Amino acid sequence: MSEQLFQVGINHLTAPMHSRERLARGADSLDESPSPLRREAGLEEIVLLSTCSRLEIFARAEDPAAAAERLAAWFLRLGGPEIRDCLKPRFGVSAIEHIFRVAAGLESWILGESEILCQVKKAYNAALARRLTGPLTNRVFQSAIATGKLVRTQTRIQDGIRSIGGAAAVLARKIFGSECRGQAVVFGAGEAAEAVCRHLAAKNFAQLYVANRTLERAEELAGKIAGRGVSFEAGLRKMSEVEIALFSTSCARPLVEKAWLKETISSRSRPLFIIDLGMPRNVAPECAALPGVYLYDLDDLKGVVEQSMTNKESAKHEAEAIVRGAVDDCLAQIAKARGFAGAVR
Repeated sequence: MSEQLFQVGINHLTAPMHSRERLARGADSLDESPSPLRREAGLEEIVLLSTCSRLEIFARAEDPAAAAERLAAWFLRLGGPEIRDCLKPRFGVSAIEHIFRVAAGLESWILGESEILCQVKKAYNAALARRLTGPLTNRVFQSAIATGKLVRTQTRIQDGIRSIGGAAAVLARKIFGSECRGQAVVFGAGEAAEAVCRHLAAKNFAQLYVANRTLERAEELAGKIAGRGVSFEAGLRKMSEVEIALFSTSCARPLVEKAWLKETISSRSRPLFIIDLGMPRNVAPECAALPGVYLYDLDDLKGVVEQSMTNKESAKHEAEAIVRGAVDDCLAQIAKARGFAGAVR
């Protein structure tokens, strides 16, 4: 029997940021309800994994080759013809190995990153709650999540930088040194924003603002780091006076455009450093052309973490061995399960 499980998508290794950004905007509605795509592509099971570094679909179909072509067509409608060469489906064992490696942090640009395991679990739980999974995806994702936890407890793959927030904090340290007496504003109140806030708080900034669309959430996070919670609008106004602004929010379009920023900082006489962790980006790339503005995005952070990744080579090999063993165990379990003999090869 032909392979039934497959994966289609793009990630930071296969597609440039502007392509991932375009797909991220188009996938917003799919996050709410993947059911129409499931019917359109003829899928029996589907799990959508959407993060700042990847948009991937894991699915099962009676005719996986045809279903993969239909999913690829959907990706092309959103991302344009330039991503055609990025869409190389994985089938059967290859697809299973991929999700195990993703959950273990082996496919992340921050090796062993902490966020991806939570994101895989969240993606699976969302599909499970909507009754979009089935015996095959349940087995694979449950095993992959368990393996991701095992890798992080039995190896040192999380030593050093292990999150996007941590990478942003390292960049801030490179910019300002060990201490900075100026001001900083962080937009967002999620995990990445909180990680950055904790690191920035250790830099002894004279004032650290946390801005969020929900003032209560901003105040809650600010309270943890002796900062000050402000409304989103107030945070934007603070960009005329702070040394660094960090963005980590979900948005369909840039929150900061070049014309607005030019006017806002017109009276500044010192540089403004902006770190944009958003996907899609929170700050329009054109802002980098403004005098005195230094804009860094997710791709810029990759260079920051390169040395840390080199130091993890030994842990990487250990993690890969754990993943290989776990994949073999998962395949054996699938083979024993009634109704799945020959579903994967």
